Amino acid sequence: MTSPQTSLKGHADFQRLWTGLAISQLGSAVGMVALPVVAVTVVEASTFQVALLSALTAITTALLAFPLGDHIEFRYKRPVMITADVIRFACLASVPIAAVTGLLTFVQLGVIAVINAACQIAFTAAAQAHLKALVSAQQLIEANSRLESTRWLGVSAGPSLGGALIGFLTAAGSLAVDALSFLVSAAAVKTLRAPEPAPPTRDERSSRRAELFAGWRFAWGHPTLRPILISWVTFAGASSMAASVSAVFYLRDLRFDAWQYGLLMGVPSLGGFLGARLAPKLVTRLGAVRALWWAGMLRGPWYLLIPAALPGTLGLLMCGFGFGMVLLFAGTANSTMAGYRQAQTPDHLMARVATLWSFATTVTQPLFILLGGLTATWTGTRTSLFVAAGVMCASAVLLPRR
Repeated sequence: MTSPQTSLKGHADFQRLWTGLAISQLGSAVGMVALPVVAVTVVEASTFQVALLSALTAITTALLAFPLGDHIEFRYKRPVMITADVIRFACLASVPIAAVTGLLTFVQLGVIAVINAACQIAFTAAAQAHLKALVSAQQLIEANSRLESTRWLGVSAGPSLGGALIGFLTAAGSLAVDALSFLVSAAAVKTLRAPEPAPPTRDERSSRRAELFAGWRFAWGHPTLRPILISWVTFAGASSMAASVSAVFYLRDLRFDAWQYGLLMGVPSLGGFLGARLAPKLVTRLGAVRALWWAGMLRGPWYLLIPAALPGTLGLLMCGFGFGMVLLFAGTANSTMAGYRQAQTPDHLMARVATLWSFATTVTQPLFILLGGLTATWTGTRTSLFVAAGVMCASAVLLPRR
């Protein structure tokens, strides 16, 4: 563990890890654009099959989150991270090879979606657990702030870069870039110099079921983490509910052009980057819990600008500004929440608590998406987005103030 200084300046191991993860996240953002394009243009998959690729990812996360979290908890984390990256490299690199030889099938894409989802769970759980051992407790908020900020940059720039690469390399070829990004991430983890602490030892007296759900029991019994988890799931669900109908609202109701829609999907993500970088200063001033409460209270109301918008330039500016402000405070809240959760969680539960967040989000989001679709069908897209904004605001009420 590092010395108890608050700044990460000069922390070489964290800089290596951060650089590798940033490149990997950018590659993943490219892959999110390229994989559906490959399915449609190369494999000629049906609409149902394209949707099935996303469903396979969600199902894999729901089924494997707890078992993988329990498995990873009691193992060295760096080998897990490297293995997950190498497997993802091999899977994605197989796509352009199969495409060139004419052997690419939808079944292969489906298998890759499942394996990538499992590797993402494993890597995230191991990385979040290892981060606490890599930096001091005083540096956790800043470390998560930097990681969250690069994630938002990837979300902002990745789709545009993915589109450019598809035009230059073809969709299958652009997945080779995504594959190489995982090799860079694996190399970054491999170069970490500080010795990794020994993993916790499994309690042989505990039952398999007790070990499997130990992270859930801890978080649910924690007086602060429980309402934070409920609030996070509610806000993430409301965001999914809005996303499921916002495309229709932008393109059909507000009659935005395709390039305007593209701007709305990318540029506001810079707000998430700025919000993530704001988190350490806010935590220093207010403390983690109060900083999270304020960020939670301020993130939802801005979304009300979107369903209030009308066609035209002013409406475009209202949607872009509102969405950007939501993401700004969401970036602050996410960074603060992750750092506080890591600080509060005992070392022997880190991986299992991390996978709990993934599981809870993945399981509940489809329900919110269905609710958004039904609400839009019954009352219209504008009303559905007002409802989603109301749920976002309500999620903040669940947060503890101290």
